[in-house]
This record gives sequence, structure tokens and C-alpha cells, in this order.
Amino acid sequence: LTSFESIGVVPVDVFQGLPSNSVPLCLTLWEYLKKDFRIFFVISKSLKVPRSSVQTIVRKYKHHGTTQQSYRSGRRHVLSPRDGCTLVRKVQINPITTAKDLVKMLEETGAVVSG
Repeated sequence: LTSFESIGVVPVDVFQGLPSNSVPLCLTLWEYLKKDFRIFFVISKSLKVPRSSVQTIVRKYKHHGTTQQSYRSGRRHVLSPRDGCTLVRKVQINPITTAKDLVKMLEETGAVVSG
């Protein structure tokens, strides 16, 4: 089996040599061809991606049940991006604003900060 026209797979949109939807298509093909020993080679050739990429996608899907990015370690953000932009805007308008005033302004919006 070297062609997937027989199983009705939607053709892949290729942008600069990389398929735009390679992960879902790779997993679909993997589910269909589980018993074929040449599975990674056939999928990689069909999608025009490296065989190791196909193996990585399938391994991650088997282990986690999803291919979405997982959380990273590290401290969480205290402010939302919107609160951060508001804070920067207030300081740009009035550079003499004190930290206590900024904390009070952020607490009014509902953000919990220590001052």
C-alpha cells in the first residue's frame, strides 16, 4: 500500500514543503494502517515529512492521548496580557505614577497583586 486514494483521504495542502494538517492526517492514517509493518515509512512518504516526525507524533499520541502542547514548568503569569498592556499604557501616559497607584488600579480590575 503506497497510495491513499483508495481510503478517501483528503489531499494535503503543502506550504513550503510541509503539510499544513500533517498531525491529524498522520494520526488518521496510523489508525487505519496499525497492522502494516511499513506504517511509518508509508505515512512519511505520503505526507512528505520525515519518518522520525511521524514516529514522534504517534508516540506522543499513544502516551498522552492527544497531540496538543503540554504545560511547561515555571512560574505562572500574575497579570493577564490585557492587564499588562493597561499597566504599560498608564505608565507611558504618566511616568510619575507610583507603584501603590498602579496596584490600586489593578485591584479595581480584579487582578490580585501584592504591593
